[in-house]
Amino acid sequence: MIVMKFGGTSTQDASAMLNVASIIKAHLHRKPIVVISAIAQATNMLEAIATYSKEGDRENASKVLEELILRHLKIIQNTIHSQTTLAILNSKISEFKKEIEELINGVAILKELTPKSLDRFYSYGELMSSLIISHILTETNVNAIWLDTKDFMVTDSNFNRAQPIMHIVTEKLKPIVSRLLSESRVPVTQGFIGVTLNGERTSMGRESSDYSASVIGSVLNAEDIQIWTDVDGVLTGDPNVVQAPKKIKQLSFEEAYQLSFFGAKVLHPNTMIPAQEKNIPIHVFNSKRPNSSGTLVTENSNLNYGDNTVIKSVTYKPKISLLTVQPKSRFSPYIFWEQIFSILNKYKITPLTCSTLEYVFSVAFESKNLCDSVINELETIGELEIKNQLALLSIIGQNLNKDYTLLPRVITNIANIRILHSNYGSSNYCFSIVVNESDMYEAIRKLHNLFFNLQIDSTYFETI
Repeated sequence: MIVMKFGGTSTQDASAMLNVASIIKAHLHRKPIVVISAIAQATNMLEAIATYSKEGDRENASKVLEELILRHLKIIQNTIHSQTTLAILNSKISEFKKEIEELINGVAILKELTPKSLDRFYSYGELMSSLIISHILTETNVNAIWLDTKDFMVTDSNFNRAQPIMHIVTEKLKPIVSRLLSESRVPVTQGFIGVTLNGERTSMGRESSDYSASVIGSVLNAEDIQIWTDVDGVLTGDPNVVQAPKKIKQLSFEEAYQLSFFGAKVLHPNTMIPAQEKNIPIHVFNSKRPNSSGTLVTENSNLNYGDNTVIKSVTYKPKISLLTVQPKSRFSPYIFWEQIFSILNKYKITPLTCSTLEYVFSVAFESKNLCDSVINELETIGELEIKNQLALLSIIGQNLNKDYTLLPRVITNIANIRILHSNYGSSNYCFSIVVNESDMYEAIRKLHNLFFNLQIDSTYFETI
C-alpha cells in the first residue's frame, strides 16, 4: 500500500487532472490511497471570498466564487463524458456553491470572520478537486471511491492550524481502508482539512496536504508516501531565483525538515514527523515528468557522510523581523529569558533563530506575528529594537558546524551585503543569516553559485 498526494499545480486544469489519473493507474498494483489538494490558487480564492464577506462586499465575494465554480465546471466538462456522471458532478458542485453562498451571507451580516468560519471556506477547495478526480478515475475504469475526511481525519479545535488526534484517526481510518482495499477500491480523499470531534471542519495550516498524506501513511503503515508536485524533486535552490539548480537525490528526515522550515516550498515541515516515526520513506516526484527519479527522503542508511561537510541547499524566507531586547534593570539572565519566551509562547510566535549575550536577547521571526500586544508586553521587561523588512537565508546540509571555513567563505562571498544576525555553529544541519530583504535575491544567488556552480558530487546531486 502506498499514499499518493497530488498538489494544486498537478490538478490545476483538465489536462493536469487527466495526467494525475494516468499516474494513479500506473500504480494500481501498489494499492494507492490518493490525497488531493485544491486546484492551483483555489485556496487563495476562497480566502479572498472570506475576506470580502467579512468586509460586507458580497458583490466581489460572489464574483470570485463564480470564477472558482466555473473553473471546476470547465474541468468537469473537459474530462467527463458520461451524461450521468456529468449530472452528478454538476449537481454536487452546485450544492457546494450554495453552501459557500450561505457562508458569505452569514459572515457579511456579522462582519466577522472567525478561524472556524475561514476553515469552512477553505474546505471546499479540496472537496471539489478530490470529487472530480475520483469520478475521472471511475470513468477510466478505475474502481475509485470518494472518501470525505470528515469520516476519519479527526483533529483538535485549533482552527487554521489543527493537529490530528492520531489514535482516533487510526481507529476510524484503518477499518475503512481495509474494507475498501479488500474490495479492490481506490480511496480518493482530501489533504489539508479535517474535522473536530463535534463535526466542525478544520484545516491543518496552509500547504499542509503533504502533512495529511504523511499522517495517513503513518496510520496505515504504508510502504511509501509519494508527494507529486511540479518540480523534479527537492532542489538546491529556488528555480525561480537561482540559475541551474540541481536535484538532490536523497535527504534525511532532519535535512528535509530544516529545508521546509526555513523556506523551501516543496514539502510542509510537519510532513516528516509521522513518516519518521514509522520510518516510511517519502518520495518527491514531478507529475509533469512522472518517470523522473525524484528525491528520496529517508534515514541516512545509504549515505555515509563521516566528518565531511555536505551542503544540500540554500533557502530564503522573506518578511522577517529581528527583535532585540535588553532588560531595564539587571537581574538573573535566565529569568529574563524565561519572561521573553513566555510572551512569545503566549502569542504562538515561533523563533526562527535567536541569540543571547548576557543581557541582550535577539530573535528573528515572521513579521506577520509582530503585533502591538507583543510589543507592549515585551516593553514591560526591557527596551526594544525592532528591525523589519528583513530576510532569513539558510544553508542546509550535514556537519555544517564542523567546517571552520564555512563562515569566512560566506562572509567573503557576500561581502557587500550587511549581515544583521547569524547562528553559525549552533546546528549540525543549518546555518542561517539575516539580511535586509532588498539584498535577499542577490545574496541567495551568490550563495548558490558559491556552493553549486562548480562540479557537483553525483553521489548527492543530479543535473536537471
